Amino acid sequence: MKGLMRNNFFAVCANAKVFSIFMLVFGIFSVAVVSQSLQIGYVLIGIIGFSVNGIFVAKNGFGSKWGKYKLTLPVKRADIVKSLFWNQIIWMLAGTAFGGIEIGLSTLLHGCAFDFPIDILSLFTMGISISLFLGALFLPLFYLGGEERCEVLLVIALLCAFGFDFVIISVCNELFDPGVIGILLGNLVLLVCPLLAFALSYPVTVGIFKRKEY
Repeated sequence: MKGLMRNNFFAVCANAKVFSIFMLVFGIFSVAVVSQSLQIGYVLIGIIGFSVNGIFVAKNGFGSKWGKYKLTLPVKRADIVKSLFWNQIIWMLAGTAFGGIEIGLSTLLHGCAFDFPIDILSLFTMGISISLFLGALFLPLFYLGGEERCEVLLVIALLCAFGFDFVIISVCNELFDPGVIGILLGNLVLLVCPLLAFALSYPVTVGIFKRKEY
């Protein structure tokens, strides 16, 4: 398992370095300029962008034939899938860290750019929620549809993830009264739903991968 995680890290590392440089430059600009829209964009781009980088290791593995070679090693297919799920979580947390640092520095220099500080929590919750839905949808679709359709499957999974979040937010706005309690309950639902989907996606993906022939 450690070897699989190490391989996934190095497979993503080159793209992650380029994206990190972009996020650093974008972050400096976002901290210097007082703009709520920039804060929202930076956090969402960071969390979702790093998640996409992390999840794309599945495609990279098959492109380099490493994905097929792994099947000859003394590792279980379940461990291969598990390493992909953990890899996405790790890079999602890296994006969350970038967003947290930028929001912290901007707030320190200019004060809170949001009407209410709790809006920052909602922003991070939405970014994490979309990322988890993305992983929960893409990984089983990837093994079901094949690596040749990776790009279009990623777009479909990302659009569906945004759609799920939009539906959840709309339903929560109808069910919960405005106010701090309503926002916290909405954030809880927005986090629990993708976590359940992410957890359920793992055995589904393992089941698909075990039946797949190469």
